[in-house]
Amino acid sequence: MKSLSFFCLLLLGAAPLQASPAPMQVTSTEPARKWTEGYGTGNGRLGILSFGVFPKETVVLNEGSIFAKKNFQMKEGAAQALDKARQLCREGKYRSADQVFRKDILPSGSIAGDYQQGGLLQAEFQGLPSPASFRRMLDMQRGKASTRVQFGTGELVTEILAAPSADCAAYHITCTVPSGCRISLNLQHPDPSARITAQPDGWVLAGQGSNGGTRFENRVVILAPGAAISRRGKEIILDSAREVLVLSSTSTDYNLRKPEAPLTGSLADRNNRLLKKAEKMGWKKLARETEDYFSRLMLRCQVDLGDSPPEVSAMATPQRLERVKQGGKDPDLLEQLFQFGRFCTIVHTRPGQLPCGLQGLWNPELRAAWMGCYFLNINSQMNQWPSHATGLGEFQQPYLDFVRSLLPYGEEFARFIRRDGFCFGHYTDCWKHTYFSGNNPEWAASLMNGAWACSHLVDSYRFTGDREDLKKSLPILESSARFIMSWFEDDGQGRCLSGPGVSPETGFYAPDGTGPNVLSYVSNGNSHDQLLGREALRNYIYACRELNVRTPTLVKALNFLPKIPQPAIGPDGRVQEWRQPFEEMQKGHRHISHLYGLFPGTEWNVLTTPEYAEAVRKSADFRRKYADMGNNGIRTGWSTAWLINLYASLGDGNSAEDRMYTMLKHYINSNLFDFHPPFQIDGNFGFTSGVAQCLVQSQIMQDGFQVILLAPALADGWKKGSATGLRTRGGLKVDLRWENGRVQATATASRPGQFRFMHRDRKKDLVMKKGQTERIDFPPPTANTL
Repeated sequence: MKSLSFFCLLLLGAAPLQASPAPMQVTSTEPARKWTEGYGTGNGRLGILSFGVFPKETVVLNEGSIFAKKNFQMKEGAAQALDKARQLCREGKYRSADQVFRKDILPSGSIAGDYQQGGLLQAEFQGLPSPASFRRMLDMQRGKASTRVQFGTGELVTEILAAPSADCAAYHITCTVPSGCRISLNLQHPDPSARITAQPDGWVLAGQGSNGGTRFENRVVILAPGAAISRRGKEIILDSAREVLVLSSTSTDYNLRKPEAPLTGSLADRNNRLLKKAEKMGWKKLARETEDYFSRLMLRCQVDLGDSPPEVSAMATPQRLERVKQGGKDPDLLEQLFQFGRFCTIVHTRPGQLPCGLQGLWNPELRAAWMGCYFLNINSQMNQWPSHATGLGEFQQPYLDFVRSLLPYGEEFARFIRRDGFCFGHYTDCWKHTYFSGNNPEWAASLMNGAWACSHLVDSYRFTGDREDLKKSLPILESSARFIMSWFEDDGQGRCLSGPGVSPETGFYAPDGTGPNVLSYVSNGNSHDQLLGREALRNYIYACRELNVRTPTLVKALNFLPKIPQPAIGPDGRVQEWRQPFEEMQKGHRHISHLYGLFPGTEWNVLTTPEYAEAVRKSADFRRKYADMGNNGIRTGWSTAWLINLYASLGDGNSAEDRMYTMLKHYINSNLFDFHPPFQIDGNFGFTSGVAQCLVQSQIMQDGFQVILLAPALADGWKKGSATGLRTRGGLKVDLRWENGRVQATATASRPGQFRFMHRDRKKDLVMKKGQTERIDFPPPTANTL
């Protein structure tokens, strides 16, 4: 450790490591004509979003556990059919294997219920003059969204938030027009079976998710001192209103610990308790509580990638996005999109609740796109990518708990197909049941999703060092390893291959006895499966060693792991997606699962497996080229975000930045929503992870050291910048600063560890104690170090 005097001299000789980030705000001077242009917030359980064209506004009131149910049956004989499909793949009869899946294995439709909404509050402002100006703002640091309409004689301001500890949603209206405002309010729900009952001060909405899903009650109270209140049916009219507070509390019978046994307590009693507490607090205290919560969390991590011109920073967000589409750079907008992903982490989950689904908590429709549920072949995992790295590690806990809770259902599935351990289909819902889903093997014929989901259990431990949490994960990690060893089979040459399976959501052309160029999906030993099988065993072995546990499964895993081969590198230098060098169905396809080994997996990296790193680069460039040519392929925000992370992991900051601006040009809406289309929240999380990955990386172990790559992927245009509050595996908090080739960092250890700090080819090894802070300084490279 440096002496204190030397450390102080270093601090005096350099500017403090303090980021100067862009404001955490999204703004617009245009109305949100549809919900995917609206501004939303939430408290991890409740979501609230507003949209509409003045003088009307719709406020979405959602709760995270309102799901429909689906009835489904696993197909008898599926185990034998899987064996048949495997044999057909061995014989090269891939199309025939596809048909076995369609006929004898896959169900006719979805197995998951839709995420459903909790109510729509309709507001209409009557008798007001034409607006002189209109402005909307999402203030991420305060957890609040607002609309401000100005007239010649006053203004109308509406604000929304979801208070964290008060646990209610609030819609606040202030009107300074001399005569006040006439406001019509009405509560609606798209399900005709939902019952809305008028109350003297609001409504009670009682409903249930379709097909016997979650039972819920949304109780809405209106506080409008000084206003004249009247009713027209279920509609409430407020005359001469100057300040209105609408409070909403939604409770459900969903039992997180045991979904099949709904809670039996009174939803009305719970809602009344929460609303009384919120009424007593009033708007100012609710807003202050929410601001304190969001500000504390949002300020944990900040980045500064450079300054946008002042005239650009003064523009509203849609105009800035349009400027980017015309070829302009806007580093402050990159920073704001980075923070929007962190904001989404806070809004859409919190400890003790369900994890974030495909569209979070903002969907206003009775049936969300893609059911709004939990897809485990990339999407739900991508939702977790930025949490630990950007100082929000506790927000990954709901996902970890959710994954562990899948164990009994996954083991039931494995037994049904006559395999050992735990496996999972490619999506599920809050009821956590599993099977193959959908009648197209293109996406449905995959059994490695449980292994992918479990990877976060171990990666989270690498950040936190929480041994008790890792102990909770050991049963499902062991069960996943047992499945791998029962599912992978010897190919007759001493190699163990997975199958039958797919490279998620894409296919290949191969001869099949019916023609030379037949489109097929199912095969044995595809790269995605091989990588996840290897990782599942490595993670179980690692967890056993960390916990000093030795089991028969561990001994078997140690012997089995070397038999699972790495994916091949093809004749053209790319990672082969399948065991054979098949031609891709879409050369620019959105799924790049065969590159999993570099990111988010840890099988490959630029230091210890440079040949695979180069093969990943060629593969990513190939996908990117065909997508940019306009071919059907990477035309989603989440896939572009995955490329950002891959290029960052390769140390290619320019390509990572190029994909960032590609997202802004094509896949980011005016409110910063990521588009699939429509809105799919995983791309927002993926973007945030990608920025963090450009600044600090910590996936690599080398010579017993946790490697910390500092500023590994700075774009050429990022000449000067900083970041504060980034976190690494091994338990470091890192503040970073760079300028004209010099990289400086301050690292504080939350637990003892050995760390190898690196920038380019230079390194500094440190053994650190808990609480120890070290400063690392890599000067600009000289001619001798180039």
